[in-house]
Amino acid sequence: MRTRLRWMTAASLAAAVAATGFAGAAASTKGYDTSSVTVSEDLAARVPADIRETGVLVGGSDNDYAPWEYLAGDDGQTPEGIDIDIGDAIAAKLGLTYESRTAQFTTILPALGTNYDIGLSAFSITEERKKVVNFVSYAETGNEWVIRAGNPTDFDPKDICGRRIAVQSGSRHEERLGMVDTECKDAGKPELVLLPFKTQTEAVTRVATGGADATVTGSATALYAAFVSDGALETVRPVGKALDVRGLNGIAVAKDDMDLTHLIADTLNALIEDGTYNAILDAWGMSNVGVGEALVNPVSEH
Repeated sequence: MRTRLRWMTAASLAAAVAATGFAGAAASTKGYDTSSVTVSEDLAARVPADIRETGVLVGGSDNDYAPWEYLAGDDGQTPEGIDIDIGDAIAAKLGLTYESRTAQFTTILPALGTNYDIGLSAFSITEERKKVVNFVSYAETGNEWVIRAGNPTDFDPKDICGRRIAVQSGSRHEERLGMVDTECKDAGKPELVLLPFKTQTEAVTRVATGGADATVTGSATALYAAFVSDGALETVRPVGKALDVRGLNGIAVAKDDMDLTHLIADTLNALIEDGTYNAILDAWGMSNVGVGEALVNPVSEH
């Protein structure tokens, strides 16, 4: 398969990465069975009345960011991934069921408290976002570049000025690439050619087909993309303070709902204590992104 991928047409490779790399191959990952999670009566008693009445915790997610969340299953429309398992576990601990509603990434945070109880879509915690929503930390990740295997464009992470970079619109990575672009122009170097896409899948596909030199994304997503590409893609760690950072992913809650925010944090900490949280990460091969404690509105990155 590896030799065959090298000789595929651009269109075929795009289909392989977009369909097989992110959905089909992802679907083969079983994830974690949350049916064994036991209800905490103390935590369940704190569930807001409107949520208790429906019995459903509703989360907003773009469901196109494997392995965090993506659409799979027999119908190709069933949300799966790390975030889905974590949402299921939180809901189960509270005596609820979890519903992940698919939405465009940039529309989720503004709709918290109306369309969604929580935002669970691998959101990077940033000081800017904390001004409008609350966050409960649940993972710590870095960044990685995704490039074609063998680096045919001689992509150098130490100097990306003038490069064609695919990026997910509205993401923290798009903002940081803007910072790098300013640095390039201030230094008299060619500016970046940014190619924005609605989803990270589209950004990776553009790299795989040769339409972009690289894309930058969270380490878990980047490593997963390279893994399921069967040798077509590889990863490179960023260089420079704008992109070579470690940050926290957070579960988002409406800014005016501190009760639900603290309930989500306490529930996640209960799952950390009873081992469910680590078991979920282990099931996805992502134990290295785990946190020892879920915090409310922590410092975003370091």
